[in-house]
Amino acid sequence: MRWEEPGYVVSFTTRRGGVSEGVYESLNLTAGTGDDPARVEENRRRACAGAGVDAERLSFNRQVHTAEVHEAGAKRRGRPGDGLWTDVPGVAMLALTADCLPIAVARTGGTRALAVLHAGWRGLSEGIVATGVAKLGDGPKSAVVGPAIGPCCYEVGEEVSTRFDRDLTADGRLDLRRAAERALRAAGVERVDHVDLCTCCHPDLFFSHRRDGLPRGAQGMIGALA
Repeated sequence: MRWEEPGYVVSFTTRRGGVSEGVYESLNLTAGTGDDPARVEENRRRACAGAGVDAERLSFNRQVHTAEVHEAGAKRRGRPGDGLWTDVPGVAMLALTADCLPIAVARTGGTRALAVLHAGWRGLSEGIVATGVAKLGDGPKSAVVGPAIGPCCYEVGEEVSTRFDRDLTADGRLDLRRAAERALRAAGVERVDHVDLCTCCHPDLFFSHRRDGLPRGAQGMIGALA
């Protein structure tokens, strides 16, 4: 699934088309939940090839549910954090998800720059969206919010719901997608697109932590300047 934004490459993977087996079947992009690292590397290679970017220059974080956003670099990997940004052509970025929101933000005026964010309830409540948008500097921006768990499946307790506007947690279910759009608009993003699919509701397409627990795989969002 691709986001059509001129000057940028942003693709969302599904769990289809890879080489992993069992609970990781088949396009699992994380080695952090027990899958064979060689299979994960092949899956990442395939995902990058499908997106049209160089897997050898892929950058990604060790995601820890924070609001930390780092500058990406070719093959710069493993720093704790949940966002990356770049204004350098040829540097590809990966955000992993298994219910959390994959969000890409692009600067659409002036020098091109792109941020990719992994945002669950903690990252959203701690301000990862505002941090990611600020890394791109001044100028108009657009964003896309990819597949994630929907309010149909995302029951939360009071310790989570009190961090968000009351209308976002109707009936004890948090609407992460609306929360993200609200944060993007507040940060000055002019256009927000959505891939409105619930990861928990589609086991044939997506890994889901809420549905499957651990061990399980992860899909991803790949972003780069075109």
